[in-house]
Amino acid sequence: MKEDLVSIITPVFNSELHLKTCIQSIIKQKYKNWELIIVDDFSDDNSKSVIQYYSSKDKRITPIFLEKNVGAGVARNLAIKKSKGRFIAFLDSDDYWSELKLFKQINFMLDRNIEFCFGSYFKLDNNDKPYVIITPPAKIGAKWLKFNNYIKTLTVIYDTRRIGKIYMSNERKRQDWAMWLNLLEKTKYAYSQDEALAYYRTSNESLSKNKIKLLKANYNFYENYYKKGKSISFFYLVIFLLVHFFYKFFGKRKLIYDDEKK
Repeated sequence: MKEDLVSIITPVFNSELHLKTCIQSIIKQKYKNWELIIVDDFSDDNSKSVIQYYSSKDKRITPIFLEKNVGAGVARNLAIKKSKGRFIAFLDSDDYWSELKLFKQINFMLDRNIEFCFGSYFKLDNNDKPYVIITPPAKIGAKWLKFNNYIKTLTVIYDTRRIGKIYMSNERKRQDWAMWLNLLEKTKYAYSQDEALAYYRTSNESLSKNKIKLLKANYNFYENYYKKGKSISFFYLVIFLLVHFFYKFFGKRKLIYDDEKK
């Protein structure tokens, strides 16, 4: 059976440290019918040279070089607009995939007649070692996604043949969360492929700084996306925090110990 084309969307900004690993993980995919649309968001490091090298070696890689910084959401939208694939997948430039990621996830979607799929993933520590597996719920609808973004961008694939092209918000923060909710207006649920096939690098920022950013970004998301006013946005934020901490402490998180890494 002929493989349907998968369009992989990768925004890049000053990512030369990890960009080669990211691109190589795509080139090594068992599933071969893909295009990589990689958008350099006006990087001032060596990212452009890395992109030029790989795009010259593999015609499946299409580079876009922006002349000003526009943010990841706008960069992804430019790539989505240019994409030709039935399926759209996302991989940020700091992250990478298992070589079986596309093969297993596309087959999972086709076998179960799924339009919107996400999955489990590994978190990497500061030494690039997987230290925990995050396993989200088996399926998510808009009602529950509203109070916690269980869906990690590097695990997402959706079927444009079934639900059309869906774009991200132009906001700099939480544009992915808004996109998942927009996708769920086209299909009732998103389904999780529970085998961890993606590797996510966490931020090196301090925990306290992240908490403050989390509160501000989520409050702004609720106010801008739902347009319900300050009191309702604050109420949604409180519910989000309750759900977030419940999921953090009681959700499916498998620690990986040294003997499991060998």
